[in-house]
This record gives sequence, structure tokens and C-alpha cells, in this order.
Amino acid sequence: MNDPRRSLSRKLGEVVPVDIGTTSLTALRAAARPGLVKSAVAHPVYETLPLSAANVVKLGSSFQRVGFVWEQYPGRGEEWFDAYGVGWLETDGNMAPFHHPLETATWAELSRHPRPKPPSRIQRADVENDAAVILDPPCPGLLDTCFMLRNGWQFMLDLTENFRVANALLDWALETITQAYDLALDALPGDPDVIVYGDDLGFESGMYLSDLDFRTFIFPRLQTLFARIRARSSAKLCFHSCGAVNSIVGDLCDLGVDMLNLDFYARNMLLPDVRARLPKGMILHAPVNLAAIGQSVENDNRASLALLATDIAVAMPCIAGPTDNISTPAEADYCIRGAAFVRALDADDLRALRDLGPVKSIIRKATDAARALNIPVLAENEVSLGDILRHEAREKTGTPVTSEQLTSN
Repeated sequence: MNDPRRSLSRKLGEVVPVDIGTTSLTALRAAARPGLVKSAVAHPVYETLPLSAANVVKLGSSFQRVGFVWEQYPGRGEEWFDAYGVGWLETDGNMAPFHHPLETATWAELSRHPRPKPPSRIQRADVENDAAVILDPPCPGLLDTCFMLRNGWQFMLDLTENFRVANALLDWALETITQAYDLALDALPGDPDVIVYGDDLGFESGMYLSDLDFRTFIFPRLQTLFARIRARSSAKLCFHSCGAVNSIVGDLCDLGVDMLNLDFYARNMLLPDVRARLPKGMILHAPVNLAAIGQSVENDNRASLALLATDIAVAMPCIAGPTDNISTPAEADYCIRGAAFVRALDADDLRALRDLGPVKSIIRKATDAARALNIPVLAENEVSLGDILRHEAREKTGTPVTSEQLTSN
């Protein structure tokens, strides 16, 4: 198998690494592997699992996670308040905000809102493992933060009627996000290979903001944030946004990011069209759904596999992954099988799929490899954890911690 570190630093277009089980973009939720971790999670709302490098490699991943580790919220059906003071309640199996602490706040009250308290622990890389290191976002993005604190409708009203409040909250969010990335990078003993930033700028049929408002309020602050991260780290930057953001794809490229994780199920987000507009070196992260590939393998849906395999080749340079974090055991199994399909495609196969379209023998070879895979049973989830300290002289050592120890803390 290709060394993912070397692949990321040279012509990634020759291979398709797989990212599964790592960040909030690709991780397994606790419900997808019940009982693996009972109280410590990688994302406090999504309840994603902070899987060890050994376990994500078992899933077929070329990457391993580093990032904050949070205590799990109290339980199903209970109200829960996060570090920002936002109230959450479960609805239809997912958590939704019901209390926005700054919904009626004045400009002066916005500026005095306390910064969120970070968790006390961070997951560190397994230096004995060859998987590339990817940093899970340590916090929500600019727009997500403002929506959580202010309420989405109120914040969008602020952008049109109360610029002072909107700018104050965006400035608060920028500083909070910058501090979170600084804290995470300070707590890691080495530079990650990839840093993920996520912010949902759109919904299925359009943008939350107009293009003009995005360029006026969001884009300059993203430039500032990424410049600060670049000053701290040489890692590749991956930008994630859900929704129909086709009209600002060029702006996202202008931010100087290395990877884009976009929603190709949204309106007008056609993979071949978006790929054609991007710089040749721009990496697409998870442009094709691994779960759809795995399900097509199990159902022997050759027509779907022909289309999906061709999409992977068209998307290159790309990294394969699920199009969202994984919620159920069945979806997890599909993604694992989809990862095996992708890993069976060598450079010649990918070149042929890109130049010739679906080639029956190539698709059959990858299908056979995916079918032959035995779905792995994840081992005890031993991860390396370090303390997050607020002062400059932060600890640079971590000790292995098991699932049992995570649960007991």
C-alpha cells in the first residue's frame, strides 16, 4: 500500500487515499459501534468516536485522528448545555439547539460573552503508525458559531439591519476559533499532515447568505484565520462546507486551501462541473460516498459501481471517504467495504477509468476485493492522550489510555 504521508507530499493524483473513522467529516458515531466508548467522544454533539490509529487502519483508512476529546452529554432525551452555553435537545435521533444564549444580546453584551471552556484532553498521534495525521476541527466554524449563539434567523437579520452586532459576533467567533486551533496545535507534539476547518455555508438548495454578504462578512475573516493557522503549521488545509455553495467555489479556492470537502448532493453541485472549475492541484475530500459504493457492492449493482468508480477517477486528485460521519452499524459496514473497493484501484486502473470510462474488468477486480473483505472487529480502543494546559509551557508527552480508562474519567 502507498505511504499516505509520501502521497500527500507528492503527486496525490496518482493514488486515492481513504479517510474513514477520523474527523467529524468521516468518523463513526457511538451508535455505529455501540459500547466501544461509553463516555469520551471526539465531538460533543455528534458523539463521534476518537478511534485509535490501529482501529481506523482496520477500517481501511490512510489517516489517523488527532484532536480534542470531550465528555459525552448526559443521555438521550435530556437537555444539555455545551461549552458555549448553547442548549441542545435530541430530536429524531439527532441533537438540535433549542437555546441560543446571545439571541437577544446587545452589542455590549456580545463582547462580554465568555469564551468556551476547552476540554482537558487531546488525542495524539500514534508515532508507530504510518497513517497520515489529520486534525479534527476543535470547534465550529464562523457561521456555525454565530448561528448557535444568536439563532440563525436572528443573525441573518443582523446582517441586513444591525451591522454592528453582526460584526461584533463574527469578531468574537474569529478570536474564539483562532484560540481553539492554537490550543490544539500547542498540545500536539508534532505538526499534523492535514488540518480540517468546517463551516456550513449553505443548505441543500442554496446559500444561507448572499454571495455579497459572504464576501463582505465571512471571506475576510477566513483569510485572517487561515493566515494565522498557516503561521503555526505547514499542514494542508481542508475546508468543509455542506450545501449548494457553487457560486462561491472560486472564493474558497482564493483562500489558498489545499482541499475542499463539498456537498455534491446539493443543488447545482455536479462533480464533473465543479472539478473542471478547480485548480488542477486542488484535492477533493470525499467527493464520492463510500457507503454508496459498499452498498452497491453488496447488492451487485454494477451500473452504480460503474458510475461511482468513474466519478472517483474524474475527481482526482482526491481522498475517498464517507460524505458525512457514520450513524449506524450498517452504514459503517458499507463504508468499510467501499474503502476496500477504492483501495483495490491502482494508478493504472484510475487512469483507465478517467480516460476510457467504466472498464468492466477493473470494476470487477475492485468489487471482488471488496466482497472478499471480512468486516473487522475493532479492538480495545487504546489511544494516546495528552493534557491541554492554558499556559505556554504545555506538556509534550502522552500516555496510552484504554476505552476503560476513558469511560472512568
